[in-house]
Amino acid sequence: MKFSSLFRVELGRLFRSRLTWAVLGITAAAPAVGFTFYCPLSGSLNSTALANPALGGSLAGALIFALLTVLELDRVHSSHTDVLTDSMISPLAAEVCRTLALLTAASAAAAAAMIIWMPVTASLTGAVFRPGLCAAVYLLVMLPSLWFSILFTAAVYQLVQRLDITLAAFVGFFLLSLSAWKENWLLRWVNPALAYLSDDFGNNRRLMSLGWNRLFWLLLLGGIWCLCLLCTRRYGRGAFGSLLRNVRMLYLPVIGIMLTVTGVLVYGKQPFLDHSKKEIDYDAHYNFDYNEHVTYSAISVDARPSLFTGFFEATASYTLHNDSGQPQTISFWLNPGYKVKSVTAGGKSVPFRDLQNDDINKKTIELDIPADENMELSVEYGGFPQEWNILSLLQGECEISRDYIYLAHQDFSPMPRDFFENTAEQPPLTAKITLPDGLKPVLFSTDTVEAGKSEAGSTQWILHASGWSLILYAGDYISEHIDAAGLNVEFFYSAKHRRVMEECNVNDTLKQVFEYCTDHYGPLFFYGEEGMRLIEIGATGGGYAAGGASVMGEDSFSEAGLKDPLKGAGGSEVMAHEIIHQWWGLGNMIESSYTGDPWSSEGLTVYTTYRMMKELHGADYAQKYYVDVWQSRADDYYQDFYVRNPQFLSALPEKYKADIANSQSTVRQYCEMPLKILKAEKLVGGEEAMDRILAGLFTGETNPSYPYLTWQDFLQACNLTEEDLNLE
Repeated sequence: MKFSSLFRVELGRLFRSRLTWAVLGITAAAPAVGFTFYCPLSGSLNSTALANPALGGSLAGALIFALLTVLELDRVHSSHTDVLTDSMISPLAAEVCRTLALLTAASAAAAAAMIIWMPVTASLTGAVFRPGLCAAVYLLVMLPSLWFSILFTAAVYQLVQRLDITLAAFVGFFLLSLSAWKENWLLRWVNPALAYLSDDFGNNRRLMSLGWNRLFWLLLLGGIWCLCLLCTRRYGRGAFGSLLRNVRMLYLPVIGIMLTVTGVLVYGKQPFLDHSKKEIDYDAHYNFDYNEHVTYSAISVDARPSLFTGFFEATASYTLHNDSGQPQTISFWLNPGYKVKSVTAGGKSVPFRDLQNDDINKKTIELDIPADENMELSVEYGGFPQEWNILSLLQGECEISRDYIYLAHQDFSPMPRDFFENTAEQPPLTAKITLPDGLKPVLFSTDTVEAGKSEAGSTQWILHASGWSLILYAGDYISEHIDAAGLNVEFFYSAKHRRVMEECNVNDTLKQVFEYCTDHYGPLFFYGEEGMRLIEIGATGGGYAAGGASVMGEDSFSEAGLKDPLKGAGGSEVMAHEIIHQWWGLGNMIESSYTGDPWSSEGLTVYTTYRMMKELHGADYAQKYYVDVWQSRADDYYQDFYVRNPQFLSALPEKYKADIANSQSTVRQYCEMPLKILKAEKLVGGEEAMDRILAGLFTGETNPSYPYLTWQDFLQACNLTEEDLNLE
């Protein structure tokens, strides 16, 4: 019988089995696990409504298909019908067909899950739904996990031909991915390290690293399966005797070895992470001798990103001055994923060396410049930007795609490492970059962009910065300009948030927050000379600020987050809450000292939101929508069974303990702490007194070794003890 005919027969037999259809049905329903029991991701709609179901389906589907695989492969041997079938068809061909039929069934199950759950994802994500992203996530997360469980189970069964041992081996393989391998993004086969999915910006980088993980396991398990296939029993022999017989078909061991070796190479040659030292030594990294004879007065960059592949090509030019009269050696910092292709000075080639000394996501490029006093140094470089390896489980921040670009410092251009600027002011950095229509560049700080010449479907942008580097964001940005507290405030956010921003009256909200907080607490230290720039970026959790600009993760403006009653009574008030974090969280950093600590930036931010709404809408409004909400949630918290009986909490499984702890932490930070601050307000003499205390804490000097506002700092400023603020 021809192989194709044998495969059709085996596939037909498999799909006539009730067990197969039961497995297909369970697997198609498996993404429901990601809505209930297994929800590792948060922060965006795509994380909760797309990634979590795909990850949940991956876990449940892998388990059910491993069971189906071992039952199907053991069926012939346990019933002893293999004596008859082996006399009619090749045992090797039969095993290959069975495995391929199972792989086909897994593909059908994953496709059914995607088709069934895509409308659910669309309804939950609304305006940010992207069919291509949905399909890509299911095809890269769930489908390969089903394949890998089949290949591993089939390989082990061919080796031992024991149902019990095979199942035990698979359980071990499954648990390794969830435990021992959980810190290694390439070894996590069933729970891939997908930390976040953006709603507003790009996910290409995350999907590419996910694809590399799947490629590694497909090659490795495919090779192992081919090698274990050599142990398929023939002529009544055992595993070793059958191996000696089957190995004569040279193509099978050759394919197996080639796939396995290629998988190992894919593991070792991954292009996404650098090879920085795990031990971070900032002193050693920044402590080196400077070349005082060489200075620069201007930098220009011609950038050519490939939005399809994620590669970056560019040429950087430096106006150098060498006052030594001798040849000099200077160095640059560059992203470890880039390679320098050529270096010229005054049009002549100069020698350079890539030290391959990855450290803190940088490597050093040394080059020898001639003795000329003035020269134009040109460096041509490019490659795939690598991210810092200590953040391997959080990949995706650095992005080059048609949806989003984020390139910072050495990711954009070589940074002068050991030579100086030769002007009192930072020298200009000018860059050119051509982007398709729909991608608008925004620079961090007060740096500016201007549109140059336009071609069909694209625009050349001129970037104006200063100093030795720049931070570039590009997305479908909309900008709002308002005058508030004597400042020109620019707010850049994704076009996908236009409707939400309009509903939240973003202009009025920004104006109210900046004027209220500046008046009550003082100006932010990172105000620029001409104003302030707020930028939404494709990340989650917190942000950073300096030199007239502040960035905020997109989760700060998610539609679900803007409906959180613990942050405010409506969308505009929740947005006010998020912007107030510029004062409590960025302008004055606050860090919790332990998990579940109620002292955090949230307490002061919620309290400030309450005070601002009290001023705008009156005391009755603030009491109803803030204080009463806090008190109700806090009362429920103190009546909670596990709060009153913490000994029972420790007996619960880790997952449930974590869920309860997160819920308790939220109530303590958003409700209990504002109530304590409100009580402190009454004890110190009222709102004006509290404003003076908070203004002093906000503008006061912090300890450089620990620049955080602590709970003890607050108590000391109020001249209160912790017991004074206990809630009755």
